[in-house]
Amino acid sequence: MINIKQSKKIHLDSQTLLLLKLQAAKDGLKLKTYLEEILKEKADKMDLSDEYKKLMDSMLEKHDNKIVEYENWEVFKKTINI
Repeated sequence: MINIKQSKKIHLDSQTLLLLKLQAAKDGLKLKTYLEEILKEKADKMDLSDEYKKLMDSMLEKHDNKIVEYENWEVFKKTINI
């Protein structure tokens, strides 16, 4: 799977931010790295719905059978005006 990283801006109250900074420092990490690790761990533990699993199975089957057509990333970006 292609791993494209994206950035998102978040807003936290000062007390929450301070507590997270302290925990990150305790773990020997920078705040950004600490937050990324927490969020990845949380995402990895998510239970996917049966509907989503069926959708992904269907897409993988289409991919395997060469039914899905892919577009070059540069061409796609132009179509969505990036």
